[in-house]
Amino acid sequence: MPIERKQIVKPYLLLCEGRDAEGFLINYLNSNELAYDQRLSNEIQVLDFGGNDDLRSFLMNLRNMDKFDQVTSLAVIRDAEKDYSKACREVSSSLKRCGFKSSECSGSWIRDDTGLNVGFILFPLNNKAGTLEDLCLQILSEKNNKTILSSVDKFLVEMESSYGRRYRRKHKNNLYTYFSSSDKYVTMPLGQASSAGAFHWSSYELEPLKNFLCEGFNT
Repeated sequence: MPIERKQIVKPYLLLCEGRDAEGFLINYLNSNELAYDQRLSNEIQVLDFGGNDDLRSFLMNLRNMDKFDQVTSLAVIRDAEKDYSKACREVSSSLKRCGFKSSECSGSWIRDDTGLNVGFILFPLNNKAGTLEDLCLQILSEKNNKTILSSVDKFLVEMESSYGRRYRRKHKNNLYTYFSSSDKYVTMPLGQASSAGAFHWSSYELEPLKNFLCEGFNT
C-alpha cells in the first residue's frame, strides 16, 4: 500500500503484514478483553505495511511522515512463516537498517536515544514457525470448533489422496474451509470474520500479544 496514503494520527504505531492482520488487530484492540485500558483502543494506530518484502521500504519512509516526531512507541508484527529464527533476524535487520533500535527477540522492546520504544512480535505468538492463520485456528469461538476442524482436516486429506490436490498453505485451507462451512462466516476474509465474532479474544494463546501491547504501549 502506498505510504502516501498513510497519515500518523496516534502516538503508538503497530505495523502489520497485510489487510487480514490489520483487521484482526483492530478488532482485538477494540475487544472487551482489552477494554480495561482505553489507551489500547484509543491510542494505537494499526498500519498495514504490505508484504514482508515491503517492510524495509515502509520503515524508510515512515520517518518522513508528518507527526512521526510525536510517535512514542513503534512495533512490527508479522508471520514467522517456516523459519522462526530467520523471521526474527529479518525484522530486526530491517529495523536497524532503517535507523531504529531493535531487540533480537520476538516479544521484547528496546528504547533508543530519542526515547522511542521499539519492538516486534511474530505470529503465531508461540516462538515457533507459523502464521496468523495458525493462531486463528487455536482461538476459534465456536464450542465445537475442534470437532469441526477434525472433519475439515479429513476432508482436505481426502482431497489430496483421491483427487491429487496439493495444499502448500494448509493453514489457510483449513481456516477458510472452516469459515465456508458456516453461513455466518462464509465469504468473509479473516479481518471481517474477526469482527463478526469468529474468535475468542480471551484465549490463552493471545496472552503473549496482550502482554506485549501492554508493555510497549503504556509509556
